[in-house]
Amino acid sequence: MGSIYFNGSELTGQHDVNFNGTAMDNVYLNGTKLWTKHPYTPGTELFTFSWGACSGGGSNCGMVTHSNNFPLAFASISGCGSNDHTLTFTLNSGFYVSYYNQTQGGTDSDGVGASNTGGSYNVWVGQSVSGLARSSGSGSLSVGSSGNCGSTFKVTYSGQ
Repeated sequence: MGSIYFNGSELTGQHDVNFNGTAMDNVYLNGTKLWTKHPYTPGTELFTFSWGACSGGGSNCGMVTHSNNFPLAFASISGCGSNDHTLTFTLNSGFYVSYYNQTQGGTDSDGVGASNTGGSYNVWVGQSVSGLARSSGSGSLSVGSSGNCGSTFKVTYSGQ
């Protein structure tokens, strides 16, 4: 489908569309969705989170800061801690892990893919092990979920 223009301006999903003074989240024509208001431009990388466990410790608690800074991305987040602790988070539809690196295991540069948004993940830190694993939802990471030393992942908004 092509672009939609209103009063000469292209509707990109970042504009407000009002009908009789009410802001719309979606615009339909004959039952077909033509436009959706997006909280971020589709393709926007929201944040990168890195944590480590080498030399006896690390922490995954910094994820709580990201959930506070980007509340639309998170359906839930629980638990945080250092050594031998697991944090669990669930992303809302439209948000996905777009990149994952585990120092020992390698890199998954496309994460679970933009079409596999949402889902739950486990982030853990052990005495020398760190990792990320998808625990629910479709799609999977192509890199092993844990290994020695640090891990990094990125969350992106797909708009899907």
